[in-house]
Amino acid sequence: MVRWIIALIVVLLVGFFIYVNISNKLPEGLGLTDGELMACPVSQNCVSTQASPEDVEHYAEPIIYTGDRMKTQLSIESFMLSKGNAHLVSSALGYVHFEVKSSLVGYIDDVEFYLPEADSVVHVRSASRIGYSDFGVNRERVRQIQTLLVD
Repeated sequence: MVRWIIALIVVLLVGFFIYVNISNKLPEGLGLTDGELMACPVSQNCVSTQASPEDVEHYAEPIIYTGDRMKTQLSIESFMLSKGNAHLVSSALGYVHFEVKSSLVGYIDDVEFYLPEADSVVHVRSASRIGYSDFGVNRERVRQIQTLLVD
């Protein structure tokens, strides 16, 4: 009986990791469209500074920075890469996209930064590819970036 329970647990764990691996595909629509990052889905695993302020689940304050746009972007890139679990997908002046992989399960979050040329503001979108809740991980990531740039 114990062997069957152990076998069932192993099969369930293997199935779960296969599901995570298959579901972690790059979503379509990431990037900028007319100066806007992709909108957050209805799930609670996304935070965006371009969401409506009335959308308390998804909204975060845009980050106001002082100084040079390129230096600010390089600061963000250095910070993200220093975490060790971030992979730079694309970078051009004004837009950066990272994939951040969780160490335990292998969930991938897409983290995008948009620094419009006309404003001294950073827009951020941080979203998990799968699941419904992220237990506040994306909001905490945005808070860390805010702390980096404001202090």
